[in-house]
Parts: sequence; C-alpha cells; structure tokens
Amino acid sequence: MPSNTHPSARAVLAGLPASFPELYTFSDVVRVMEVAKKYGQPEGTPITHTPEYTRPGGPNAYVCTEIEEGWVQGFFPGSLWLIAERERLLPGSLKNKHGGLKTPAYSLDQVETLARRWQSPFRHQAPSPAINHDQGFRFQPCYGRDYEFYKTEDCRKALLEAADSLVDRYDPKCMRSWDFMFREDKPSRHPGNLDQHFLMNLDLMYLATELTGDMKYADIATAQAERMGQTHVRPDGTTYHVVDHGSDGSNPQGMTAQGYADESCWARGQAWVMYGMAQCALRTGRADFIATTRRLTDVFLARLPPSGVPLWDFDAPKPCPYDASAGTVAARALQMLYVLLRESNEAAAEHYLDASFRLVKDILLECAAPPATLNSDGVQWGEGEWEPILMHSTIDGNPHSAGAKLDHGLVYADYYLLEFANEALKLQREEQRRTKEYASL
Repeated sequence: MPSNTHPSARAVLAGLPASFPELYTFSDVVRVMEVAKKYGQPEGTPITHTPEYTRPGGPNAYVCTEIEEGWVQGFFPGSLWLIAERERLLPGSLKNKHGGLKTPAYSLDQVETLARRWQSPFRHQAPSPAINHDQGFRFQPCYGRDYEFYKTEDCRKALLEAADSLVDRYDPKCMRSWDFMFREDKPSRHPGNLDQHFLMNLDLMYLATELTGDMKYADIATAQAERMGQTHVRPDGTTYHVVDHGSDGSNPQGMTAQGYADESCWARGQAWVMYGMAQCALRTGRADFIATTRRLTDVFLARLPPSGVPLWDFDAPKPCPYDASAGTVAARALQMLYVLLRESNEAAAEHYLDASFRLVKDILLECAAPPATLNSDGVQWGEGEWEPILMHSTIDGNPHSAGAKLDHGLVYADYYLLEFANEALKLQREEQRRTKEYASL
C-alpha cells in the first residue's frame, strides 16, 4: 500500500538524508559492491558478462548477460560510480555504521577501481559502427561520470566516439534504433524503427556539443526529439514503444515490442520518454519539450494503481506484475520537471517534486529487497538472497515476445534509484545556495 504520511517536498529535500533514511542505506552499498566482486572475475581475467536481471520465480542471484551483445553494459559500472558519487555527496556512506569499528567497509579507491574494471570491457564499442542506438546508455552512466570526476582524455574520447557513432546512424527522417526488429506475430523486419528509449540517448549528443563546441550533435538531438514528440506521443498523452518509419518515413506505424499491445501504454516506455524529453528540455529550454514532458507525466501519475507502484503495462489484463524500473526512471523525470519549473511555476514544480518522493517511497515499501549486511564472515544477502536492491521489475511481458520476463530484479531499476537519491542531495545543495543568493539581494 502507498505510504500514508506525506511531509512537504521541500521539508523532505531540506532534511535529507534523515528525512528519507531508507533511500541512503548501507545495504544498497553492500549489494552493489559485493555483486561487483562476486562476478568480476579474478584480476587479469577479462570480464565478459554483466549483471542484468534475476530469474522470475528465483533464484534471486543475477543472471549475467554477454557484454558483446545487448544494451545494458553501462548500468552496473554506472551504479558503482553512483556509489562513489554518494560518498562525495554524503561522506561516510561507504562505512558500515551498524557493525562497530572492526566490521568491514569500503574505500572510495576500491569503488572506483571496480567501476573502471567493469566499464573497460566495452570501451571498444564506442566507435562506429554502433551495434545499436544505445550508446548513451552504455557510456554516459560510467565513462560520463568518470570524466566528470577526473577529466581523463580517454573518457572524453570514448564519449565523443560514441556520439559520432550515433551521428552515423542519423537520417533526417529517422535515426535508426535497431537494424531490425522481430516479433513472433510480425515476422517481417522493420529497418526504419525508432523506439522510445532513443530519447534517453540524446543527452550524449548534447554533451558532445558541450565538449567540442560543434552544434551538429545538439542539432541532430533536437531534431530527433522533435520528431519523436510528433510520432510517439498519442493524442491521449500515452506513447508508442516503437514507430516503424519504413523505407521513406512517409507512413509511420506505431507498435510495441515489450508492452502488452501496440495501442497499450507500456509503463517503462512512457517513463523513458518522460525522462528523455525532460533532458532535452533542460538542454534547450524549449517550452514545447517542457509541455510534452508534463503531459506524459500527468498521464503516468494518473494511471498509477493504489499501491503507487507502476504496473508493467497500464492497459494489460489484471492482475498485472509491477515494474519498479518504470517507477525509478519516472521519478528522475519528476525531479527534472521540478528544476524546469521552479522559477516559472513554483506550485507545479513542488507538485512534481512531491510526486517524485512519494513514488520512490511507495516503490521502496513494495519492492525493496530485505536488507543485506556485511560482517567479518562476508555478505549476508538477507531473506530470499536477493542480489539487486529492488524486486518486482518486468523486462518484457509482451504475449508475442520470445523472451518475456515478468516480476524479477533488474539492474537499471537499481541504477535509477541510486541516481534519484544522489540527485536529491544535489538538489538540496542547489536549494541551499539559491536561498543564500536570494537572502543577499
């Protein structure tokens, strides 16, 4: 059930971490670090697989998928970088405060060494030709944060190579998502497809303009966002997962790969568009991007079930499994809406900030795995032996999918939860700074 007590969003923000202690637990640090060590292979042995999901129904250890394939490679090293960033924002986060001085803890150097070890195996995937459109997902969570902290030339080069590989996939009618898409009931190939989470990769293009001064990257990103706002958003404010633009872009057709049906509202897809459009709005300041983000967000919030946790697909038959990952992605979009609106519409901004905290609180109530602990005997994963931080995500429940997976742990659900927590601390600092600036006027 959703949480019943709702202090004001500003009060929660000002009081962090004490006002929301379950968002900053040592258990989360333990899970990320011990998974990194468990699956990281002996030093000197190449890492070939990355943690992605747990098997529906258990066991609740990670299934690790091949780094040479797929699109999720950046999330696990990105989670390690978020743990490192947490220590910078909240010193002492890496210490085991509940076990006494002799219980194990982690060092910042240890976290960052592991992060680089986990990101290095896919460094070669940055240059063209990209295996798909997900270069932002691969490189910004890890190489992006590494560059933010240390400004190394190789990280900068990786980010720019990844951005250039997206430029090479660009066509004015459509920047191709996948080279083709298969679905059992749609056996033909769809070479001109464009899927929702492409929006999540456009920020890499804006970053490339920031790093080089070359507007071609930002111009392509903005053009792509404009097109997706036209083709992916339905009149009722829900979204298509995939739009097939065909060979010439003249007759775009909406469909789904992971949602319930072509015309249904797949929750995580809706959240991807919310997040990605909010990023484009932050980069450009465009009012139409802000308005689209608000419209999609209002629909998402209105369709949440009584538990407050998004279902896998809002239109799927009930009972329907949760998708915690949809909620953590959406919560970040809500934070960005707060930033976008706080100067022009304070009431709306606070509404979205409040909704972000309530959404995450409800997700933690329903989906947080039992606490993991660390002592002299090593890690204790807790009841159910869950390795991810969150339970109850759903990768794919499409009835025509060959790889449906419902109700399990998922690496990017955890990644966006950690990102939300860190961004909340940054917002707290921003608000403190803004309050001082106003007071000095």
